[in-house]
Amino acid sequence: MLPGATAAVAGEAAWLTGPLLFLPMAALAWLCAALVRGEQGGLSAALQTAFGRGLGRAVSLLYMIWAVFLITVEGRLYAERLLEAGYRSAPPVVFTAILLGILLWVGRKKLGAFARAAEICCLALGLVLALVLLFSILDVSPSYVLPVWLSDLPAAALATLRPAAALSCGAYAAALAGRVERREGDRRRGAAWLLAGCAVLGLLQFGILGQLGPGLSSRMDVPFFEVARGVGVQGAFQRVEAVVMAAWIFSDFALLGLLLFAVREMAGEAFGPKWERRAVPWAVVLAFLGALLLFPDDLSAKDAAAGILLWGNAALGFLVPGLALLCKNVKRKRRG
Repeated sequence: MLPGATAAVAGEAAWLTGPLLFLPMAALAWLCAALVRGEQGGLSAALQTAFGRGLGRAVSLLYMIWAVFLITVEGRLYAERLLEAGYRSAPPVVFTAILLGILLWVGRKKLGAFARAAEICCLALGLVLALVLLFSILDVSPSYVLPVWLSDLPAAALATLRPAAALSCGAYAAALAGRVERREGDRRRGAAWLLAGCAVLGLLQFGILGQLGPGLSSRMDVPFFEVARGVGVQGAFQRVEAVVMAAWIFSDFALLGLLLFAVREMAGEAFGPKWERRAVPWAVVLAFLGALLLFPDDLSAKDAAAGILLWGNAALGFLVPGLALLCKNVKRKRRG
């Protein structure tokens, strides 16, 4: 999505959406933290406290269904990226099956093991991003991204809504709150990581827009990989875009693993401990069947990712938790 969709709205100021993302993402983090505060479990427990046991279970089931849909869409898009990287003769179902098979294996292990693996994936992907960012910044045409005036801020703020909606699936991290040990300084560390992530998104967009320009970037499906094709040093290494695309599996692994563990925790809290283990294979099987039946081609998956996925993420990331927090506070005041 970045920076193609944002460049279509904000033009050369699209790279400002990175820093501007800090505000809605900080609001999302505060909303989720406030909702699960004082609960013995995570998101599902908080929803049952806010809406009552029956309605809270129903809303938890809605979150689980949407998480499976997200796994379906992202798994299909992952397979398409590998096809674009050079495996055009292979059927996408093979790559989707491999990824979901790894998720099935990981999802039946402990959360701590997944968290440590995700940290390693973050480091590896960070090195790849740093490589692309370095070469893109060195080849920037300043006229494509500068100057930026105050009058450009409204368009940049409007363009921020799409990536904010996409990233609001991070609300699923609240489902794991019951498994996380809280420590002093967590809020400060969380804010620092969030600020760093938004800065990276801004720098990546700055480099991509500076190379391709806002017009060309807005017409490309994945401008980032187009810039990655130019990464290399004559006589040393060249044509590393396939490596960059393959390394993107680290991002898919972390995101889909988070969603799968969220389904596992919410199923256990809503329907009993026996469903905690059962939910993992069911979610993976349904995601695999969904990738086969719902998205027979890459265009259908991309349309879903740019349309219904954004609306659903925004509703379950901001609207439902906000309503639940309001109900929870009203109940607390009545008891008081």
